[in-house]
Amino acid sequence: MSRDAGPDHRRRTPGDRLGEPMTATAVEAHALLAAFAAVLLGLAVALAAFAGRRPALSGDHGVGDVAALVAGFAALLACAVAYRRSYAEPDRRWLAERALWRRLLGLVALAFAHAAIAFMVTWASFQIFQRAFSGVTLDAFAAALLTSLAGALASYAAYQSGSRMDSYALSNLIATFLAAGVLTSMVTTNRSDWWQVNMSVLGAADYGVSLAFNGTLVTAGAVIALLAEYMTRDVRALDLYREHAGVVLARNREAVLLACIAAIGAFLAATGLVAVDLSIPVHNSMATAMTAVYTLLVLRAHAWLPGLSRTFYLAGYFMLAGAVLSVMMWWPLGYYNMTAMELVVAGDILAWLVLLTRNVAAAVEDARRLEDPLS
Repeated sequence: MSRDAGPDHRRRTPGDRLGEPMTATAVEAHALLAAFAAVLLGLAVALAAFAGRRPALSGDHGVGDVAALVAGFAALLACAVAYRRSYAEPDRRWLAERALWRRLLGLVALAFAHAAIAFMVTWASFQIFQRAFSGVTLDAFAAALLTSLAGALASYAAYQSGSRMDSYALSNLIATFLAAGVLTSMVTTNRSDWWQVNMSVLGAADYGVSLAFNGTLVTAGAVIALLAEYMTRDVRALDLYREHAGVVLARNREAVLLACIAAIGAFLAATGLVAVDLSIPVHNSMATAMTAVYTLLVLRAHAWLPGLSRTFYLAGYFMLAGAVLSVMMWWPLGYYNMTAMELVVAGDILAWLVLLTRNVAAAVEDARRLEDPLS
């Protein structure tokens, strides 16, 4: 099979307006320019915010608060620009061929996820530094330097990530974003007894972190929907390689797989949109439906995605059994509370999605190497 026949290697057309793909050197240069722009932004914002006072590293509108905002905004812009420019790459040109609403949804979700990660990492880092340097305060210039540094690091990393986004990177991004968002909600809630109820109460308005928790779920759901598109492309590529080797595969698997993974993202987003204090039945129904789709995917993975390693299939069965056991330990056994059960089941679903993405991407990579050993 020639390179041009694959889904990731499309010929250019005279009417293509995406521009030329960037070399790795050009990506590095643009990432450095993004970092330099973030430095200027950080200096301007921080000098204005800290004028006439000596802020602490964190708390009380300190350096960490401003630096986190700058880092988040810089990451948002850098990721959005880099990801949009990556459409010109030969193996990513399919991104520009999607419907406009899907392009916008994916772009916004990715950019916001990078912004949230940058914000949370920066904010948490300054919290740690404040404890390490207890009582320290900074003048406006020193505070501005730290703020600009945080913005530069976030902008550089986000540009690199957006330029090189693929199935591997996207699965890791989802895991990092969800873990960071939920953990941040846990440590910033104004109710220390939240865990005695359930995890969903973090999204209730009177617990103080509803926007962070619900926003994390909604954004993660949108990113998972984007992951479904990447997964479908990988499955199609894998099918083409296998068909060239004489393997006959059913085409409708791609649509079913896309629908199931997209459904997980949609149900996750719905649990954030309909918080537990708005409607408990709807909120719980969305979470239960997400778990049901996950169960279906695990049980049908060997049929819908044949040819992956037996270890992956077995891992899925063990993880599903672990989720069932976790539910039983909550009810009817009453070994632990609902919060513990939710953490285990949610972790199971997220971990299996990451494994699924990585195993399919690895199978595509192996098939490509067998087809073209020099690639």
